Amino acid sequence: MAELISKEHLRPSLLDRLTGEEQVMSFRKLRQSVLRDLEWLLNAGNLESSQDLSDYPEVRSSVLNFGVPELTGKSASGTDATALERALRQAICNFEPRILPDSLKIRVAVSDEELNRNAIVIEIEGELWMQPMPERLYLKTILDVELGKWEVKEMQG
Repeated sequence: MAELISKEHLRPSLLDRLTGEEQVMSFRKLRQSVLRDLEWLLNAGNLESSQDLSDYPEVRSSVLNFGVPELTGKSASGTDATALERALRQAICNFEPRILPDSLKIRVAVSDEELNRNAIVIEIEGELWMQPMPERLYLKTILDVELGKWEVKEMQG
């Protein structure tokens, strides 16, 4: 990765640059921006949920397939944890470049308490790309399977 000049170290996402006045962000605001964008990503159902894309491998990683597989209305206990981890990892690697792919770890943690609420808890761990060195990120996401709503919260690591 090419070295960046000082003012580009904490540059906002393109969306933030187009909608805001800030051209440089603080660590805290960048983290908040990543959390917001991850929540948007997770709450978007991807195209592959409704169409077979096996003949279109390029579409799978394009913005046409932005989001994650739809789980609305399914049972939390019947969810394939390995497949969900793989799909989440792929979506985050494709659409959230500020999280370093080699550092990304995703773990589905289904507890009895969450199953009673028909919810799935997913822990996301990774490094946020920053200069001079990456910043650690620990997230707890809760998916309400009945509503299909994801909530992303930062955990202390």
